[in-house]
Amino acid sequence: MNLSHLEAVLYFDKVTVKGIADISLTDHSCAFRSDFVPILHFGSEVTIVTKINGIPFLKVTGAVYLSSKRFMRVQPITLALFKNAERLCEVPVRVPAEKISKRLFSGVHHSDCTIVACSAKSMTVTGDIHPDRGDGTIELYIEGPMFFDGTTVKLKYSGDGMIFGRSGKKARYIYKIVKIEKRCYSEYMRYIRACTIDRLAKSLG
Repeated sequence: MNLSHLEAVLYFDKVTVKGIADISLTDHSCAFRSDFVPILHFGSEVTIVTKINGIPFLKVTGAVYLSSKRFMRVQPITLALFKNAERLCEVPVRVPAEKISKRLFSGVHHSDCTIVACSAKSMTVTGDIHPDRGDGTIELYIEGPMFFDGTTVKLKYSGDGMIFGRSGKKARYIYKIVKIEKRCYSEYMRYIRACTIDRLAKSLG
C-alpha cells in the first residue's frame, strides 16, 4: 500500500491548508508539506485528510511533533479509513481458488490457483494459468474467506505482462474483473476493506 505523496488537507481549529502527506506506518508518523503550514506548539492535536484522485482515503489524527513554515510532522498518529475507501486499495492476500476450464471431450476441468492480490477492479493470480496459451479470459471458483458462499468470477487478462514472485519461479498475472454477482461484489468489497483495516492496525500496532 503506497502511502507516499498523497493529496491532503490539514485541519486545525478554523485553519485549513492543502498540501501533500507522506504516512510512515513504521514510525507511526505523517509528514505534511505545503507552501504555507501554520506553526503550532508541540503536542497540538491536528487532523489530516488524505485523498486519492480527489476521493477521501485516510483520516490521520495525532499530535504535532515538528512544525515549520512549510513542514509539519505528526507523531504518533491514528488512522481511520473513509467510507468506500476500499475502492482505492489493493491488498496482498493468499486466497485459494479453482480455475474452471470447459474442454471439448473431457468436460469441465478444475485446476488449483491462488489469488495473491486484489482490488476493486482486478485480481492478481498465480498457478496453472497461461494467458499466452488461451487463458486470456478465465473463470475462477472462489470460497472463503473472500466470499461467504462459493461463487464464480469471470476475469480478463489485463495485458500488463507478468510479475515474478520472490522465488522467481511462479508468475503472477493481473486480471480485470469482468463479471461477478452484485451480492458477491458487495462481499468482495467488504473483504478488501477488512484486509486494509487489519493491515493498517497490524502496522501501527
